[in-house]
Amino acid sequence: MIKLNKQRKAFSMLMALFVIVLMSMVASYIFYSSSSIAKEGAIQYKRAQAELLAKSYTEYAILAITGNSRASATQCLQTINANALGGAYTIRVDIKYIGNTKYIGNCPNSSKIVQLANPQANVIPDALSAIIDVYVSYQDSANQNEPAQTYHRRSIQKI
Repeated sequence: MIKLNKQRKAFSMLMALFVIVLMSMVASYIFYSSSSIAKEGAIQYKRAQAELLAKSYTEYAILAITGNSRASATQCLQTINANALGGAYTIRVDIKYIGNTKYIGNCPNSSKIVQLANPQANVIPDALSAIIDVYVSYQDSANQNEPAQTYHRRSIQKI
């Protein structure tokens, strides 16, 4: 009987080692999945912040267009550049105009898409619209060697 007892002790020791290895593998998987979930949450947060900044700067561009006179080429608003949230986000707003020549005739050609003026037609549309492109760039991770992520939003707005 003594021999049988010694064999059981060896079997118990092997079983304990197997359970310890199995538990350590489960624990490492739990740590890995929790860290990847946290990283994914941070990425989603940054993207949502970029979307909100793009919406805000679209509204800001509309406000700036209505506040600026287009009487001369130097007063015609074409771009807005900004940094937000301590420089974590870089924002660039490009503005192109669509409308009657009396509204955008003085703007440089680089900011005009279409001038609506047809001398042969009796009716010239009396409207001004703008195509507003907002680009929000940000670093997606802690690794600064990766290229910046860019969120783009395009709006066509009647002014």
